[in-house]
Amino acid sequence: MRLVLLVLALLVGTAAPAQAHAGGLAPQDHLSRVTGIEPPLPGVTAAMVNHGAELEVRNGGAVPVEVAGHVVAPGETHRFRDERTTRPEWAVPVGTSVITGQVVTTPGPNPLWWLVFTAALAVGGHFLGRRRALLAAGVVVVTAAHAWHAVGATLAVTGRPFLPLLLGASGVGLVAWPLAVVAVVAAVRRAPATAFVAAVVGAMLVVAGIPDFDSFRFSHLPFAGPADLDRLLVALTLGGGLGLAAGGFDSMRRETPR
Repeated sequence: MRLVLLVLALLVGTAAPAQAHAGGLAPQDHLSRVTGIEPPLPGVTAAMVNHGAELEVRNGGAVPVEVAGHVVAPGETHRFRDERTTRPEWAVPVGTSVITGQVVTTPGPNPLWWLVFTAALAVGGHFLGRRRALLAAGVVVVTAAHAWHAVGATLAVTGRPFLPLLLGASGVGLVAWPLAVVAVVAAVRRAPATAFVAAVVGAMLVVAGIPDFDSFRFSHLPFAGPADLDRLLVALTLGGGLGLAAGGFDSMRRETPR
């Protein structure tokens, strides 16, 4: 248990800022939001999208409006980055009105609890190596967690093609996901290769999940769903992956003739 905690602590300390999220979005404690349009423009709405990185103006009215040097025609949606939206209280002119907004700061959770939970998953996952069926079940759960996280991160991005973003957010999951199917098939056939494939899948998913450690310490996550759900998926990917890797290699060691 101490060794697992030490490994996880080192990963937290050395992991670079999250880059694996779709669209280059990253967890943060600060989030910009629109508070209104003053005075209101008929049919025109505004919102911050893509994790507060872009301002989106929708023109559902009958006349064009200009914002940030761009004329938004009726029926058109315009998204753009504007440095003004990073200020605590901000305003961006739109037509004859002004879009007002503010940056909301929310303290993040205590990462220690998520670290302990991830360590517990790693220790528990290690014992799955006692049986091939348990290893296969663990592979399914951990792989599904990583895939869910990747899909949720992709759905958090507005205005970009889904499939290319998903492929970018999946990382080595593109290899690990098919290998998970191989592990399940091997377990059904009671093949000795089950432990090896499960260990490889676990190790690959740990590598894929390392950039997501920031999810444990920031409040706002680029994920289409509750933040705690995303943290749970990251913990399952990291802790479960580490447990699968350890359990799989331990199973191979026990099954190797001496």
